[in-house]
Amino acid sequence: MSDTASSTSAGTSASNGANGATGANSGGTSGGASSTAADTTTGTTGNASTGAASTASVTSAGSPTASSGNGGTSATSAGDEGASSSTSTNGGSGGSGAGGNGGNGGSGGSGGSTSTPTSSASTTATTTGGDPSCRGGSEPDFSLSGWATEAGGTSGGKGGQTITVSTGTELAQALEDKQDSSTPLTILVEGSITPANSGDLTKFDVKDVSDLSIIGVGAGAEFAGIGIKVVRASNIVLRNLKIFNVTIGDKDAISIEGPADHIWVDHCELHAEYQNVDKDYYDGLLDAKAEAEYITYSWNYLHDSWKTMLVGSSEDDTFDRKLTLHHNHFQNCNSRLPLFRGGNGHVFNNLFEDVVSTAINSRLGACLRVENNSFYNVMNPWISAYSDELGGVELVCNSVDDDSAFVREADDEHEAPNCSAVIPYTYDQVLSHVDHVADLVSEHAGVGKLSDPTDF
Repeated sequence: MSDTASSTSAGTSASNGANGATGANSGGTSGGASSTAADTTTGTTGNASTGAASTASVTSAGSPTASSGNGGTSATSAGDEGASSSTSTNGGSGGSGAGGNGGNGGSGGSGGSTSTPTSSASTTATTTGGDPSCRGGSEPDFSLSGWATEAGGTSGGKGGQTITVSTGTELAQALEDKQDSSTPLTILVEGSITPANSGDLTKFDVKDVSDLSIIGVGAGAEFAGIGIKVVRASNIVLRNLKIFNVTIGDKDAISIEGPADHIWVDHCELHAEYQNVDKDYYDGLLDAKAEAEYITYSWNYLHDSWKTMLVGSSEDDTFDRKLTLHHNHFQNCNSRLPLFRGGNGHVFNNLFEDVVSTAINSRLGACLRVENNSFYNVMNPWISAYSDELGGVELVCNSVDDDSAFVREADDEHEAPNCSAVIPYTYDQVLSHVDHVADLVSEHAGVGKLSDPTDF
């Protein structure tokens, strides 16, 4: 199967008060699937309406298996990335003990574009991590971490000139001028950038430049209907930008295409539409292709999308992009969170909510450390699907609620095998304990969250 299907109108579930439940379902049924992981630890998930606790699997590196809980059933539609489906799960997945009561079924709801991250996680489940060996703190740290710190690090335009633009034509001229300058540059963007104030441009090319920051002022600059493409560029920071509903140019909100290196995308909000649009009406929200490397995505809010985040554009595109994703909020999406082809990646402290098809899809020999993430109403939190060569995962202390499920029905949908990711950097200073991920990420991810976006 391909990674997107042509099914129409995708349904996702909405939270219904304290009952963390899901909406209408389509297709066949599947029992609570078991997930083989390493060194399984157990957290508890409370039933918001009854207070009863059920054991939810929190996996970490090693080899035991987390078995399905007592009576866990889920109604789903079979499908690949792009298929329309929702889940309604009764009962929980069990760890070392018997499964208990899951969240009660609630009314279905339709997603939509929102400007402020909201999280149902705090009302639908309580996670404890369950294992004192799970690491992490309780306070946010917005400093740069991950692969973008390696091989010289990423500083953007720090220490250089600063200019302010308020139209697309001004931004395009600043980017063109930067091609002839070796002086680091920070471009502050204020107001709304639109196709109408951008001349004949269909996207903004951050091309043949280095040592550059593009930063939204205050509550964040808007790019309404026009996106940014980074190509043949080095040492680039994109911060505090809201980019949405891009239907021109490459139709991506942000696209990074190699050769490019040392890219940091931080505290941005990226969205399209999911319900009531064809899967190809928009393209990706944040894609990395070809020889792009040393990349960190942090504290971003990505929502309402069919094809959210691509890492590798084809089955031949398996370059080791060395990419870190941490403290991002994914909500009301179909798939690609991310779709990761080849190379090493680190996915930690992210909040996933209302994902209909697949979340983390490791393919073509990729190895991803998947650590301290929280999943709420997510179909296939991690999987290896739609490639002849599987990709692996290294699972560490993730929390999966009772409304999430692992359903691998098609021949090309597989449990991701264990692997050991290459993580050369230290990140203890930014690592959050899994108990705090939902609250921290829903509060601090996205635009307008930083007192001074230029301070890093």
